Amino acid sequence: MKKNKKKKVKEEKKTSLFKSIKMVSKYFLKCKKYLVIYALVSLFEAVMGVIMPLLSAKLIMHISGDEMHQLLQVLIIISCLEIVSSFMMFFKTYTYRRINRSTMLGIQMKVADETLKIKTSEIDANSSGLFVDRLNKDTGDLSQVFMETTYWITNVIGKIGIVASVFIMNKIVFVYSFITAIFIFLIDKWHADYRYKSAKEIRKLNEEKTGLTSEVIRGSRDVKVLNAGDSILNKIRNRITEIIDKSNKMDTRLSSIRVLARLTSTLVSFFYIVLCMVLHTKGYITIAVFITLFYYKDRVKNLLSGMSELMGYLKNFQLAFDRVNEIIDGDKFEKEKFGNVEVEKIEGNIEFKNVTFGYEKGKKILNKMNFTIKPNEKVAFVGKSGAGKTTLFSLLTKLYDIDSGSILLDGYNLNDLSKGSIRNNISLITQNPYIFNFTIKENFTAVKENATMKEIREACKLARIDDYIMSLPNKYNTKLGENGVILSGGQKQRIAIARALLLKTEIILFDEATSALDNETQKEITTAINNMQGEYTILIVAHRLSTIIDCDRIFIVDDGKIIGEGTHEELIKNNQFYKDLYLQEM
Repeated sequence: MKKNKKKKVKEEKKTSLFKSIKMVSKYFLKCKKYLVIYALVSLFEAVMGVIMPLLSAKLIMHISGDEMHQLLQVLIIISCLEIVSSFMMFFKTYTYRRINRSTMLGIQMKVADETLKIKTSEIDANSSGLFVDRLNKDTGDLSQVFMETTYWITNVIGKIGIVASVFIMNKIVFVYSFITAIFIFLIDKWHADYRYKSAKEIRKLNEEKTGLTSEVIRGSRDVKVLNAGDSILNKIRNRITEIIDKSNKMDTRLSSIRVLARLTSTLVSFFYIVLCMVLHTKGYITIAVFITLFYYKDRVKNLLSGMSELMGYLKNFQLAFDRVNEIIDGDKFEKEKFGNVEVEKIEGNIEFKNVTFGYEKGKKILNKMNFTIKPNEKVAFVGKSGAGKTTLFSLLTKLYDIDSGSILLDGYNLNDLSKGSIRNNISLITQNPYIFNFTIKENFTAVKENATMKEIREACKLARIDDYIMSLPNKYNTKLGENGVILSGGQKQRIAIARALLLKTEIILFDEATSALDNETQKEITTAINNMQGEYTILIVAHRLSTIIDCDRIFIVDDGKIIGEGTHEELIKNNQFYKDLYLQEM
């Protein structure tokens, strides 16, 4: 039974490797023309690896025999082959770059696409470095699989030719070479196995380091203002030190194995030459065969080293594939799930039925919440911080899945609708919108590729940001830096508002969207929102109650429930909780 289980595990591993290569092959098979060229050049190199030592031996024989005419002929042949090899190397390098670039682009775009499908809760729970490392480092390892495999296959083909030549020339040397090659192979395999095991651990540490350093760079302003540079640097130093210590420990062990391998290789070469000398003195081989065998010495000695290198590479490839596949098709990171119901245009009817949700188990943010919003209504949600107002918008846009109850859009269960049906019909403007490190124009075409400058400027005018943009030297071609670093908080929010207005979705969510604006700009934005009233379903989360007093209805949220609703006038008269909130602002 145990043997059968072991056999089954081995078969699963083989299948896993086969599937891994098959998956990656989809990307480099798009370059079939270059693949053929690369394979042919590699085969030519393998043949040259067998022929050149034979020609070199002949060259030495003609020199020692003072045969100048024959020497010139062999020299011309060698020179011609070297020239052809130079051109072949150029074509090989060129095709390698084309294949590698195309393969890496395909894999990286797939990983990026699948990363965007991962649930927001999973992104929240993991370091960004984890995803960055897999997108950059691991995809690079995968993209080289064809070239590395082809290299080692042609290497093996060349060695088969050499082995056949040695077998023909002298069987004693062949047997010696075969036995010592197995011994060197076992040492190389030991080296490759340990390197693989260590690399796996180092990669995990590098993910954490990448995540930490990227956070420091993104939050550099806050680090400076908080004067937290020393403590942050200490954290980075500790992480880097840990990686260096483990790397040094690994390198020490690997160096020991390499020393053993080198000593073994030196002894094998020494006794190989001694054996050839003995065979020559005994008359078993001629001086020409002796010279040829001498040229073959290193290749024969490393007869199986290519196999161990290939095995090591395939292990590294499998490690990279497993890490990438955790994002593409694994169970480690849960993906967003959407339904199949396609609705091109949502009217704007929203209903929450007994919706319960918590970011952590046992901690409810919303507790059986119920409310209904009619199409083209303008409603607001008010309440104390942490009451669950912003969470409503995260659930409505399906950034998170509810724990129980149901959310309905035009009578459709949110879980039944496709991603496009939800997100093409809902725009969300947050308190801290993310501005891409693109130009201003590209920030708009990123959300609507076919947007015209007329449409973009109209949206910006409505959001009261066009005048500022036109005052810049490069106007709409101004690059904004990471997260719009050159913009003020209010300018970023107005860019985000314009970006949402450009989409003209039926439902627009404003999550504290005017909180970072000065009073004058706030009034302009409030006027812009009021101008949209009656044409869109508008939901607003606001702390400044003065910005929402003209809403059709106002919902009061407390402890994850709706505890009151009505117009501003109705709530001032009948709801003490709302009245207290309003008076606090006065």
